[in-house]
Amino acid sequence: MMHLIKRNFLAGILGLLLAACSGPAVQPLMPTPVVFSELGFSPMEHIPEEKRWTPRRVYYATTRQREDDLQRLDYGNLEGEKMSVGMTLVGFGAPQLSWSDLSHYSQQDSRDTTVDLSISGLVEIGRFSPSTDETPSSDESGAMAWLMNDMNSSIEASRDDDLLIYVHGAKVNFYNANAFAAQLDHFMGRDMTSLAFSWPTRQNIIAYGGGGDVRRAYRAAPALTSLIEELSRESVARRIHIVCWSAGGRVVTSALQALYDRHAREGVDLREKFRLGTVYYAAADVPTSEFVDALPAINDLVSRTVVTVSSKDGALDMAKMFMGGGARIGQRTNDLTEEQQQIVMTADRLEVVDVSRDWEGRGFDITGHRYWFDHPWASTDVVLAVRSDYAPQQRGLAPTENNLLWSIPSDYPERLRNSLNLKQLRLQEVNGQ
Repeated sequence: MMHLIKRNFLAGILGLLLAACSGPAVQPLMPTPVVFSELGFSPMEHIPEEKRWTPRRVYYATTRQREDDLQRLDYGNLEGEKMSVGMTLVGFGAPQLSWSDLSHYSQQDSRDTTVDLSISGLVEIGRFSPSTDETPSSDESGAMAWLMNDMNSSIEASRDDDLLIYVHGAKVNFYNANAFAAQLDHFMGRDMTSLAFSWPTRQNIIAYGGGGDVRRAYRAAPALTSLIEELSRESVARRIHIVCWSAGGRVVTSALQALYDRHAREGVDLREKFRLGTVYYAAADVPTSEFVDALPAINDLVSRTVVTVSSKDGALDMAKMFMGGGARIGQRTNDLTEEQQQIVMTADRLEVVDVSRDWEGRGFDITGHRYWFDHPWASTDVVLAVRSDYAPQQRGLAPTENNLLWSIPSDYPERLRNSLNLKQLRLQEVNGQ
């Protein structure tokens, strides 16, 4: 009896404190990043008239099992045997929302209405069998070939020929993955092509806290590895960026380690082969020991790895306490062994952004598990790190005594303004303007 009470109490605590990993059934547009709300920039004004329509196309790859009914196509919580690929059309606001209104809301720090994101169209192209250590990939239906053909047309027609992959956290559904990919893409200027990778986490925190969905995350990782291989081989993308949140960091870390293990002996530059740009770990629920073990491989694969940490992320605190595995990379911690410190310090492409550091000078801390998109200062760094080649100082961050560690200073908006205006001036000089 006491065991049952204890288990129910634990379930209740996890449900309350890890609920931040989840997303509502309808996802509102994230708060406007400060680069747009305070600096006078717009994510939409540069888009030509003929492309000004409010919905946004998002490609997807999912290891969720397809659910069919007479009303609609959807993907549920069961694990599929194959990876389904296709595209969604994500609507921004009500159908009558105009382009000018959406542009206005995308520059406001406080909106007088909610702009909800919805899937207004979904097309499955087909299914693809990812490769494993024992079996090669299989595309008998031609699904991946069709996806690449359509995606390449999108990339070639875009202002920026980069590709963004978004990998979600726990306790969310297929819709959430696409909605988040769409809004990240939106605030990156709608210049890229985006793809949502949706793994079959359930909308039940006990499924994650009890370890079942953790195992699902790792089982989904080989599909992401195969997807990256296909994208690097068949797409025309200049670079492939990845943004992962919370438990999505486990999927990405495992996938990148496997990618390295498969190809390390080829004697080629893996960064050039796979064209991986920025991999951004936002509030990641990845055990530190696991990440550090994989860091040398990740460092050999990507152009830049960014990890954000906060001192007050209740979800990660509870994950460490109740799920085991030690500290998470999204936590503010210094409990690295000497060997781990050496591995971290030799990762020359790693950047750690401590969003809590110097909070006294700012007058506020950046906390919670959703800060990376809920807080306009934190989300701005996500946008700039993926959207540009800017170094940390060029993104308005402040250096610390540690070469890898950066903070968000109290004069962050002003630093951004000076840096971005200077970059615009240099671009005009190069163009002879």
